[in-house]
Amino acid sequence: MSSPTSRSTVTGRKRQRVTIADVARHAGVATMTASRALNRPEMVSEELRARVLQAADDLNYIPDRAAGGLASGTSLALPVLVPTLHHSVYVQILEGLQERLPASGYQIMLGSTEYSREKEEKLVEVFLGWRPSGIVLSGIDHSERTVRLLKSAGIPVVEIMDLAVASEQSQALDLNIGFSHAVVGEAVVRYLASCGYRHVAYAGTLTELDPRSVRRIHGFQTALMRLGLPHHLIGRSDLPSSLAVGRDLVTDLLHRHPEMDAVFFANDELAAGALFECQRRGIRVPEDLAIMGFSDEEIASHLNPALTTVRIPRHEMGRLAADLLLARLAGTLGAQPPIDVGFEIVQRLTTLAPPHLSQEPS
Repeated sequence: MSSPTSRSTVTGRKRQRVTIADVARHAGVATMTASRALNRPEMVSEELRARVLQAADDLNYIPDRAAGGLASGTSLALPVLVPTLHHSVYVQILEGLQERLPASGYQIMLGSTEYSREKEEKLVEVFLGWRPSGIVLSGIDHSERTVRLLKSAGIPVVEIMDLAVASEQSQALDLNIGFSHAVVGEAVVRYLASCGYRHVAYAGTLTELDPRSVRRIHGFQTALMRLGLPHHLIGRSDLPSSLAVGRDLVTDLLHRHPEMDAVFFANDELAAGALFECQRRGIRVPEDLAIMGFSDEEIASHLNPALTTVRIPRHEMGRLAADLLLARLAGTLGAQPPIDVGFEIVQRLTTLAPPHLSQEPS
């Protein structure tokens, strides 16, 4: 047991922070040399870097990132703003970013906007106070003040998960990596129509708060109208996505539109909830009702029957966003047009196969 005296030795006095000068003295080198060994290792020999690293480890040295930011005008922080922490979609994007950024010394700062432009604006203002080297935003729709703040900051900005397309009168702030949600909606309708479905519904949550969902619905309805099919079968919920909400959405749609023979859900979690409810009711999927999801989350391939869905390259998007940021920060990348990473319809067993395809799950 520690004595009161020994405990007070630890907590009663504030220990002086170990500085880079302390590390330099311990390693027997100049302070500037120690700084280069830790921050610009390519400028020193391997032997010298190893000696400085050992000294830093011996002294439990932690670099003062804030001080470094004050000296350089920026910090090594890279804020990433996502609309929600609920979906694994954004977890995989973060994993892609994490693969690249820490190895170059940058650290991710995470913020959730909860699908609110006002919250995004406040978060951007707070994060810019940390003098970040760059910032990653979800989507291309921001408040006017957010746009002004980011342009004034003069740092690289990457917008992900949506595509700035001239025909949609949208413009990227800087770097842009994503895909067209309107094209996704159109492609889903064409796919379901090719499977023989004629009364196709869309179901989602918080749709009015998410511009990406709005664009997806617009593409969905536009494609239905072009095919001369009903385009008014829409289910909405003001609650966050969950299995229970998916159940309630399909229940409501079946009540209001008994003629419905297919549903495209805003995400796989909602689709899974709907599938469970259909099984409880004895509704055959896909013979009586087709169910299709979006994002190809892990649960999709493990459902029985496995879920037909839309796969988006989330991990690749994160890695690519990191690579573009690092290239811009290194001064090797100038203006860049939006990058369309595309998407893929993954045919599984909750939809009938089109005549020219087999019914083998992916």
